[in-house]
Amino acid sequence: MTEMYRMPIGFGPSLGPRQGPGGRRFTGEPIRTNLLTCSYRTDPQRLATVLPAPFVPAPDPLVTVRVLHNLGFPWLAGRAYNYFEVLFRAVHRGAAGETTGEFVAVMWESMADPIIVGRDEAGHPKLFADVPAPRNVDGGVLCTASWEGFEFARLEADGVTLADWPYDLEEQTGFADPATGMSPLPRFNYKYIPSTTEVGKAAVDEVVMIPAGVYQQKTLSRWSGTGRVCWQRARWEDLPTFAQVVNGLAGLPQVEPAGATLTQVVKLTNDLRDDMRILI
Repeated sequence: MTEMYRMPIGFGPSLGPRQGPGGRRFTGEPIRTNLLTCSYRTDPQRLATVLPAPFVPAPDPLVTVRVLHNLGFPWLAGRAYNYFEVLFRAVHRGAAGETTGEFVAVMWESMADPIIVGRDEAGHPKLFADVPAPRNVDGGVLCTASWEGFEFARLEADGVTLADWPYDLEEQTGFADPATGMSPLPRFNYKYIPSTTEVGKAAVDEVVMIPAGVYQQKTLSRWSGTGRVCWQRARWEDLPTFAQVVNGLAGLPQVEPAGATLTQVVKLTNDLRDDMRILI
């Protein structure tokens, strides 16, 4: 078995979602998630300005904001964190041709450990933010993301209430075809690590694709309706390391709403060690 390492080197193999104690692999264990999404179509020309080459906007220039309220992760010994992510519907143009999928623009997570692991090992564009559990407010559900007290994003779903987790439904519900689950399209991550010694150059510069349908999952409840996403423009003083990210998202016009969903889903862990492949 090949062992995996990341900094700090010298203390033995690293631990995380792709490798546990003694080489344990976290595959097939349940993760319970309240998933809220809100999508809108934007101006494809504006979207093109925030997509790195070799990506271009898809014919349907959809922006999807997802908030995942997770109840526990096996690789964290049952602990949980939440995240607020933004996906762009995009086309990757590579040596193998064109592939349509979801370009992961940014992921804000509420715990450092998955951020470090996700960035180092899988090239996920992860940043830290406070992402509290969704709240039932004024006849709807509210999700927020903030940093040091500055709220820069919120997702609201109208006319729905987030109920307690339906444990009783887990035994009654079967797993669906993975191709029809939470990620029916492949996901693209752009892994970029700057050179330590040469300013403006990269030490790592590659596109990583997670194919669709890598997770087995079951949907316990699903609501569809209306919602909205609000971005709060930031000064450098508000968000010293990622104001440009929030302002870039705020600058994408919300041309047409495309609905909101609230889903309670159980998916089985997959460490992606067999399924992840790199596109040239």
